[in-house]
Amino acid sequence: MELTTILTTIALGIGFSLSHCIGMCGGFVAACNLKLSKTDRITHFILSLGYHLSRVLAYVILGILFGLFGSAVIFSGFSKGLFIFFAGVILIILSFAIFKRGRLLSCIEDQKIISFIMLLLSKFRQKNSTISLLILGFLNGLLPCGVVYYFLAISFGSGSIIEGAAIMAIFGLSTIPVMMGLGGILSAIGAKFKNYINLVSFFIMLGYGIYLLYLGFMVLK
Repeated sequence: MELTTILTTIALGIGFSLSHCIGMCGGFVAACNLKLSKTDRITHFILSLGYHLSRVLAYVILGILFGLFGSAVIFSGFSKGLFIFFAGVILIILSFAIFKRGRLLSCIEDQKIISFIMLLLSKFRQKNSTISLLILGFLNGLLPCGVVYYFLAISFGSGSIIEGAAIMAIFGLSTIPVMMGLGGILSAIGAKFKNYINLVSFFIMLGYGIYLLYLGFMVLK
């Protein structure tokens, strides 16, 4: 895996967890914290970490599947170059969709799938076992999300099960610090800082999409 991919994944994981992820998954995290409100600090930390690691596990499994699909489709230099080029186009479209948060993002983040997963979440939310909490985290990781799709496209383009899993693991782990508690700091800072972070993340994502366009073009040349 290229160092550029690793650093971009970490930067976007942190950046979007401060903007997009807080809005997308903040309600589920708040529900998780509410379930753990009566526990002591150590237990709360361990169970909350378990919740988020289960979410990351869902990302890793998706990364393995997309890496596997990529290895089956990308079987030559030409097909890899072609996919990398079109992946760049897709990532550029996703960057604008996430930044603008308009109708295009609503189409990408399918409401029917969200409603189905919400139904499952509501069933497990009523239970107070550790297993139900871990399942909640796993289901949280399956929610349709433009940012997750972005990294799944990269996992697919890697054409590798190991790299696909690693990309999704790095992304997921990068979101944990904010999702576990720094959201309160973000709220104290205000919406202006959140918009700034969102803008920076947009340019990083857009830049990486253009970078993939260039790589694909050079392979096809």
